Amino acid sequence: MHALKTGSEKSVTKEATSTNYTSRPSTAKVTSTGASKQNNKGSVKIIAKADIGFGNRLYIRGDGCGLSWNKGMEMKSIDDSHWQWECKDVATRRHFEFKVLINDEIWSTGENYVAIDENNEILPVF
Repeated sequence: MHALKTGSEKSVTKEATSTNYTSRPSTAKVTSTGASKQNNKGSVKIIAKADIGFGNRLYIRGDGCGLSWNKGMEMKSIDDSHWQWECKDVATRRHFEFKVLINDEIWSTGENYVAIDENNEILPVF
């Protein structure tokens, strides 16, 4: 699974299909797996694949699911190059913009990502 940033297109990849959607210019391509729930309750998981160096931590900021653009929330290290953040019991809008930062100081480059489904995998560049 890959998250690519190219202009204003967003690519959503399901297991055996690939569909391209055109989105507003401030979004980036995000790869998502899993089916969307019809109700607004559920969870949203963000997985970032990034080797940010020993001793560094990855943080997430955004405009939904309890996130803020002013202060990041630390993501959980799964292994040397995979970081995870999860919002359980999503009671508000499911689609929200976000960015990841090294040590809550160094922003990933490019446009904001958009959480579009239950599982969202990104490949941030710093």
